[in-house]
Amino acid sequence: MRGIGLVCLLYYPGAGSQAFRASTRQAWLGSKVCWSRRGHRREALPKARRALVANTRRSRIPRDPRLESCPRRAIIRAGLVLPETPCHHRQGGPSVYRQYGFLAPRSELATTADDAAAKAAAIGFPVVIKIASPDILHKTDVGGVALGLNSEAEVRAAFDRIVSAVRAKAPHARIDGVAVEEMVRGGAEVIIGLNNDAQFGPTILFGLGGVFTEIFQDVSFRVLPITRADAEEMIGEIRGRAILDGYRGQPPVSRAMLVNLLMNAARMGMDLAERLDSVDFNPIVVWGDEHRVLDAKILLRDGGQPPAAEPPDTSYLDLFFKAKSVALIGASATPGKVGNAVLDSLARHDYRGKVFPVNPTRDELMGLKAYPSLSAIPEPVDLVVVTVALGMVPDLLRECAAKGVHAMVIISGGGKELGGDNEALEAEIARLAREVGVRIVGCNCIGVFDGETRLDTFFQVHERMVRPPLGPVSILTQSGTVGAALMEDLHNVGVSKFVSYGNRIDVDEADLLAYLADDPHTRVVACYIEGLKRGRKFLATASRVAQVKPVVVFKPGRTLRSARASISHTGFFGGTYAVWRGAFRQAGVIAVDSYEELFAVSKALAMQPRAGGNRVAMISNGAGTMVQGIDLLPEYGLALPDLAPETVAALRAAYPPFYLAQNPVDVTGSATTTDYAVGIQALLDDPNVDVVMPWFVFQDTPVGEDIADALGELNRKAKKPILVGATGGPFTARMSQAIEAQGVPVFHSVREWVAAAMGLAHRPPQRVWG
Repeated sequence: MRGIGLVCLLYYPGAGSQAFRASTRQAWLGSKVCWSRRGHRREALPKARRALVANTRRSRIPRDPRLESCPRRAIIRAGLVLPETPCHHRQGGPSVYRQYGFLAPRSELATTADDAAAKAAAIGFPVVIKIASPDILHKTDVGGVALGLNSEAEVRAAFDRIVSAVRAKAPHARIDGVAVEEMVRGGAEVIIGLNNDAQFGPTILFGLGGVFTEIFQDVSFRVLPITRADAEEMIGEIRGRAILDGYRGQPPVSRAMLVNLLMNAARMGMDLAERLDSVDFNPIVVWGDEHRVLDAKILLRDGGQPPAAEPPDTSYLDLFFKAKSVALIGASATPGKVGNAVLDSLARHDYRGKVFPVNPTRDELMGLKAYPSLSAIPEPVDLVVVTVALGMVPDLLRECAAKGVHAMVIISGGGKELGGDNEALEAEIARLAREVGVRIVGCNCIGVFDGETRLDTFFQVHERMVRPPLGPVSILTQSGTVGAALMEDLHNVGVSKFVSYGNRIDVDEADLLAYLADDPHTRVVACYIEGLKRGRKFLATASRVAQVKPVVVFKPGRTLRSARASISHTGFFGGTYAVWRGAFRQAGVIAVDSYEELFAVSKALAMQPRAGGNRVAMISNGAGTMVQGIDLLPEYGLALPDLAPETVAALRAAYPPFYLAQNPVDVTGSATTTDYAVGIQALLDDPNVDVVMPWFVFQDTPVGEDIADALGELNRKAKKPILVGATGGPFTARMSQAIEAQGVPVFHSVREWVAAAMGLAHRPPQRVWG
């Protein structure tokens, strides 16, 4: 039985007050600290509450026909009970959401013990009674709830008991009576929530409800709008779905009914999108094909802009990779300076375009004529690279406009990552760039690299950082450090295009993804993203690009501390990762959990065909790594199937009796090159297998060095992917290089090996978001 009664909380924050919203949200979490506009500790809760009450009385509450049945000043702000009438369901709260298909228990307000007893009899026993007071939110804390009342006498006694308890514990609270409600029997508890996410706009949540929501945090998210397929996936993603499917003889909850509730909530979220802050239906008791909302909180804010996913802008992006001439603002003759290192990258290596150093104190740099300003260059300039102070950029943009330049890379830092006036400077640069038609990559970045034209703006000198050959991977990274490491790690694979975009003044991930969708050299896009400025734009673009080529994303900043670090790094807050995870699934991108996985998945997708499914088969001369791999398969959504009978028969015929002809295939330390070749071919031919995963212990001498050629021959004929694993010292490293020269990727940890298989097995949904 459930005794939690329904209360609908409506919330309108004061117009534009960040401090107000921060204060109320802290109070919602039970904190006794109020936060100022900049996030500093300011004052204790009692004083903050008085300020909130004053703010409430000054706030303009916009009209909404759905809310007219509630008192106009019916507000409880994020858990702080203000001296005004809360909108309980008996006063019209469910009218906000009943039209969306949500049902609440029957409830009546009673003002005397006899009135409560009569209304309980009319509703039917058992009932719950709860104190009705605009000044009390957590009724159980003051003894204001009585559960499981089965007679009029019990109701009368409970009325007197809870009213006396509340008067003793909350003497200043106004008591309007008690709410008498039917008691919902049995069922499971779920939560459905809506939230206006800072980066993605309106989102929807589903999970186990009641106390389980906070204890287990077993929830899934999607960005609105959603499809029925999205709703099905949300339900299937939570770990507690077995409870809903009928755990230990309990009848299952109707999946269709849950999907309908999610779709109804999604419609509500889109209808209220301009004013949505958050909505919680928690708990919703569900059984069979029935449900009842026992508690609801609807938090609205003053009207805003409707959520939109603007289209990507690929104008002038070709100039960042195919520029025939580059001007370097801040070119330097001093080794160790950024302007010197960037000039070295452009002028002394493989880029064949014209390079114009700009330095008003020099006539020549690195054998090239230097110019005092951009406007002094007598020839056309396709791309400007900036290494001088960010404060000089507005004037440089005006020079670009006069000279007809439409592309700029700003290496320099000093923007929003430092806060204060620097954020305003970035905003002015963005505004001016739009005005004069100049696209900007950066600031606070290492810039761009093109594997074909060899255009290179890095300030990492060639002696310290390898530039890979042209290849099938393109890299988009908010961190130059991470991007540089990935580019070097992919040296044997090759890179088509690389963009480090840092603070993302103008050109963003969506623009670059749309551009790379048409790049003939790019087969896979690897992304490192700390935060987004236009989340819905990214989601809409990524969902389209993922239909034509894989997009792999590593998103760090998943804890509060690391998210704050991302602010100091690039000025962007990372946000709640659970929302990101849901958005990635909607977009069809491959979300990974570490740099190592980003590297492994990108490498596998660049070197092997995508798998037809998630069934893997392993073969090795060392059992330990296969045991580790099998442990990881469920985590990565992979399966270890039984081999087809004909495969088992073929292996037994070819192998000595002490080899294990099953999945995984254990060929022991006695395995030769021929043993591996026979086994791999049998697994490639097996209809139950989608990915073949050999692991080699190269320290065992029976395996010959000719295994590299054998793998190359198998790989050239195979229609399924082959992923090799091996770990060891110099000999293993040499063998790995020989195998990769044959086009077969080698991974040096079991987790990378398994993650690579996950990437190959991934398939985007057959639908585009938006």
